[in-house]
Amino acid sequence: MKLHKEGHKMFYELTRLRIGTLQVIFVVVAMVIAFAVSTHADLSDPTLSVYYNFDGNGDTVKDGSIHGNDGKIEGKSQREKGVFGKAVVLEPNTWVNLNGPEFENAPVEGFTLAVWVNHNDSPEPQSIFDAIGTDHGSGLFHVEIRPAGFRWFHRDGAQAEVFNINPGPVIDGGEWVHFTGTYDSKSGDVKTYVDGKMTHEAKGKGELSDNWGVSAAIGHHKNGRWFDGLMDEFYIFGRALSKDEIKEVMDGEFLSVEPANKLTTTWGSIKSSR
Repeated sequence: MKLHKEGHKMFYELTRLRIGTLQVIFVVVAMVIAFAVSTHADLSDPTLSVYYNFDGNGDTVKDGSIHGNDGKIEGKSQREKGVFGKAVVLEPNTWVNLNGPEFENAPVEGFTLAVWVNHNDSPEPQSIFDAIGTDHGSGLFHVEIRPAGFRWFHRDGAQAEVFNINPGPVIDGGEWVHFTGTYDSKSGDVKTYVDGKMTHEAKGKGELSDNWGVSAAIGHHKNGRWFDGLMDEFYIFGRALSKDEIKEVMDGEFLSVEPANKLTTTWGSIKSSR
């Protein structure tokens, strides 16, 4: 009888141990999954204001973010082979209209612009992006390739400078280069990156103007400073991306079909195999 009770007790302890072990394993697996989901950004990121892959046809440029900020090519609608899929061809009098007055989720507290560029060298500045509000007639942004070095700049609706790196990195033409600029209004940190490596940093102050009520454009500033060349994979976020996130964006890993890190196929690899 005593032996029988001891056997039951041992069975109970072993069963409890197994259940406890399974519970621990379940919790650990759940935490790993939650961590993977929370640390791997994707196109459902609400801070992603706009994403253009330029892979379509015609003059409509579809936005891959959740905000529906489709653009329109003004001028010649041309595409060539890009880094991933197709790239848009821009030249004087050809640009992408982001419909500034109707643009949804314009950044305020932070800003990241990331893009692949392959431009033709010019002695003149070449504008990647600018927006103009109804508060004043000056450009809010100057995101420009310049011979002496990149200009990464924003002024608010009161015409106060928010951030400014000028001159920044020199970007040579005739080859694909990945540029990223970031700004965080809380820390004041301003940074520029080329091919995923930080090149310059500075301090800024204040929030960004989200009044794009006159225009928002890729490829020119006030009918000048025309971008001449190819652009691919254009992103704007309302926050400063980390260095790791910038590398994900640059490499196409940001476009994962699933959020489970390296275990799934990425849209980037799908696009590059077309």
